[in-house]
Amino acid sequence: MPRVSRSPAAFTLIELLTVIAIIGILAAIIIPTVGSVREKAQRAVDASNLREIAKAAMLYAGDNNDRLPDPSTLPASVLTAPERVFLWPGVLARHGILTDPSMYFSKNDPLFNGTFPDAIISPGNRTTLDTTFTGERALSFEFVGGVKMSDPPTTPIAFTRGLKPDGTWDEATGVYKDAGGYVVFLGGNIQFFPNTATGKFVSNRSGQRTDNILEAIPYNATNPNLSARVYATSGGGTGSPAGVAAVQGP
Repeated sequence: MPRVSRSPAAFTLIELLTVIAIIGILAAIIIPTVGSVREKAQRAVDASNLREIAKAAMLYAGDNNDRLPDPSTLPASVLTAPERVFLWPGVLARHGILTDPSMYFSKNDPLFNGTFPDAIISPGNRTTLDTTFTGERALSFEFVGGVKMSDPPTTPIAFTRGLKPDGTWDEATGVYKDAGGYVVFLGGNIQFFPNTATGKFVSNRSGQRTDNILEAIPYNATNPNLSARVYATSGGGTGSPAGVAAVQGP
């Protein structure tokens, strides 16, 4: 009598639903982990870029009377821009020190449009900035203009955008929202400060700790208009496109 062949057993509905549930659980575990790893990797890139920006500013100072980029004193005959904030990175590119526009943008930045500018300096005119760099762009970093190499090594010179006078990063405009941000100092060290950190900076007057970066950059008591300024491309933080002057610390 011939044997009747049986087809392989198929998954039951319960088994299929169990497999789907397991896949869903694994995805819920793996996907956030991968996202976190990518974010941390990009933060490391941002820190490296900020460190290189600081090094470039110090190289510039070596040929410019020990003064780091200062948009408030830069002659229009050297470089022009629609806003002063762009002059800080612009003068570094103008001198051939740091010409890569991608260094000023973080892929983690919610305001980054996903496309890097073509150039910082206009190829057709070395005294103007390229429109792809300045046109409706929010730089991921803010800069301090009016710093000298002789200032204290604790002087901040650049930081991730969105830092407010109370020492926290703005949820709406911060590069990492309200998680915190990087600050690079004249001494060359760079540090990530979470929003919960206090006493991030050293006062420009007494050496006491302060959370207000405007109290940590050079202040000119004789003529406050000559004090250092913080430059940024968007609101919600300490700086502004025209620059916000230092205040005397506690």
